[in-house]
Amino acid sequence: MQPGFPYPGTLYLGLTRNGLPVWSQPGGPGTLVFPQQPQGEHSALYSFGCGHWFNCPEIFEIWYPYNEVQAALVSCPICSFVQQVIEPYENYQSYIDTPIVVA
Repeated sequence: MQPGFPYPGTLYLGLTRNGLPVWSQPGGPGTLVFPQQPQGEHSALYSFGCGHWFNCPEIFEIWYPYNEVQAALVSCPICSFVQQVIEPYENYQSYIDTPIVVA
């Protein structure tokens, strides 16, 4: 990936919200994100590399300047951990490219 472009394992929205630290990723990109959910909340359908559980991933649409296309970031809705980058953006609706998103 090119510098400045969010890549899998990083937090798309960063570690802060409104200037306050909210998330930490002490092991670096691709590791667990803290704070984690309480043990009893692990009853959702999916879990990404960040360790959070959820029922529906969040899709961000961003401009990828190097290939000059819109790209889709499949990410955790809780902390914005990027699990997958799909380009062009329209391909995230494809059953072949992202069956977990459209299933």
